[in-house]
Amino acid sequence: MSQQFKSAAIAFLSFAITILMSCSSTEGQGSGGLEPVISAPQIVDGFMCASVFEDKPVGIDNDFWVDDVVYIWLTWENMSGTREVKIVWVDPRDNLYETKKSYSSKDGKLTTYFWLDTTASATPGEWLAEVYLDGVFVRSYSFWLNSLSMMNL
Repeated sequence: MSQQFKSAAIAFLSFAITILMSCSSTEGQGSGGLEPVISAPQIVDGFMCASVFEDKPVGIDNDFWVDDVVYIWLTWENMSGTREVKIVWVDPRDNLYETKKSYSSKDGKLTTYFWLDTTASATPGEWLAEVYLDGVFVRSYSFWLNSLSMMNL
């Protein structure tokens, strides 16, 4: 073997060993993050609750009964101009119920709340409240809607 071939083989083996040693036995795990743009609208606080009194959430919970009124209460920052906030309520059978409203804020701060007036025929189980701002998905909140028959379990 030539000296040049030996040098290339050693360099390749060194590279391969470095790559193999940098691999972890915990494949599939990791994290990442992205700082939001400072001027981008964002939710500061968000809760599912049983009521809203004087623009504040009351009875913060993720567990409600069929025939309750369920609220989603959100505070926002950087909400300049007129913005449309939409909530898509998703029941356990993937039926959708939509509520939306346009808002304006002079100082960029905003509190919004929406409600779902469930009925006795509402589907019990895990529901989602998906939040959209100007048609773009922001995040979702889950909550449970329990039937009265579940109370006897």
